[in-house]
Amino acid sequence: MSYKKILIVDDDSDVREGLHVRLTANHYETFFATDALSSLVEARKHKPDLIILDLGLPAGDGFLVMERLKTFRALAVIPIIVVSGRDSYQNRERALRAGAKGYLTKDSSGPVMLAAIRRVLGGEIYVSERLAAHLLDAFASARPRGSSSPLEKLSDREFEVFLLFGEGKTAKEIAGQLNLSPKTVSVHRDHIKEKMDFATSAEMIRQAVRWVETSRLDEK
Repeated sequence: MSYKKILIVDDDSDVREGLHVRLTANHYETFFATDALSSLVEARKHKPDLIILDLGLPAGDGFLVMERLKTFRALAVIPIIVVSGRDSYQNRERALRAGAKGYLTKDSSGPVMLAAIRRVLGGEIYVSERLAAHLLDAFASARPRGSSSPLEKLSDREFEVFLLFGEGKTAKEIAGQLNLSPKTVSVHRDHIKEKMDFATSAEMIRQAVRWVETSRLDEK
């Protein structure tokens, strides 16, 4: 029997061991990495059929791993299921936008985990029904004239800046948090305005606040 190979990227040994036991019992072959750098090394070494990726990694988070995997042609096609211990709608949205084929929380049950793995290995995307409904509603509520899905036009960095404006941060505070220059943040802000068809920065910020507040309400 040819087992599907799964790379588990998580710095928590208990999580790695739990997934190993669960997956090997269901005829999957497992490999491990504990940080962003080793995840790339192990992915290139084993060419897994699927990567289960924790967002909260030391020395570079899961988003960095996804970004770097895209730079290798052979690795860019490997489907990824993101697993997060600190769930938020923003993380879910950003993970899917970054290319993840599935999103789970660390307290997901064994059957849910296995169902997600089977679906993603089958070429499908796995999200909960609640998340799927929220994505559709949120895109509809944020839709400016002439665009069916405006947030999809933003790059990952632009989306991150959009969210931080929505959390009430100033351009200077965003620059400090993201280690960018204020001028670069201003450029991102202008691109967001243009892509989402906002006439002014104030209008863009109002929509960003609305997006964040709606997301938080949905999580309660």
